[in-house]
Amino acid sequence: MGVLENLGKRISRKAIVTNKQQIAEHTFRITLKLQDSKGLSYTPGEFLRVLVGVDQSVKLTEMVRTYSVWGYDAASQTIDMAVCTFSSGSGASWAKRLQKDETVYFTGPKGKFVQDDSGDYYILIGDISSLAHLYEINRHIPPHKKVYSLIYADHEQDFFADLDGTSPLSFLTLPPNPVQQLIEQIELILKQAQGKGLVYVGGDGRVCVELRNYLKQHHQWDSRQIKVKPFWMPGKTGLE
Repeated sequence: MGVLENLGKRISRKAIVTNKQQIAEHTFRITLKLQDSKGLSYTPGEFLRVLVGVDQSVKLTEMVRTYSVWGYDAASQTIDMAVCTFSSGSGASWAKRLQKDETVYFTGPKGKFVQDDSGDYYILIGDISSLAHLYEINRHIPPHKKVYSLIYADHEQDFFADLDGTSPLSFLTLPPNPVQQLIEQIELILKQAQGKGLVYVGGDGRVCVELRNYLKQHHQWDSRQIKVKPFWMPGKTGLE
């Protein structure tokens, strides 16, 4: 075991894989059970940093990957994550080889792309890499508030249901980086929405930047109304 790997394990918490299930063409649901009596101090929308390079010959930059908490059950101390395998990187490889009863090392949760109750209505936008995260945000929006959603993918086979088996968000089959199509849908939403809106945009970093700029420049939205989280960017690896 390398020095960095040993250090990573020492400063991390441990969990055991209790379930692994392929839920879409490129996505696994992974359920973890904490291995200590201390629960998570968790705000919906936070993420974990997972040590995916254990016992693997990988570079330091490939050793840790960030995954959203799809759901956390404090009573059973279990955590659900959705891990996408579109890339051929260390995270995708880890998810594919992971087995039930294996030990997973992680730190967190932490993050700023989290629950915010201040909106009168919400718009949730993202690709498959952000779907589980947006499901978690959606579950914690007060039920009397209106939620609009634009979840997109190249193929229908990439969509998956929420933890309870329902699909409360709207799915769209669109090509990669569909900024103009999303803007058209946003315009339709804004014509009927009332009050102060909050938008969450996750997934492709290009879409996050373009939609943030669009809402600020064309609709004068305040930065605090626009929450973005690039889960990935073409040509880059290891984004948080």
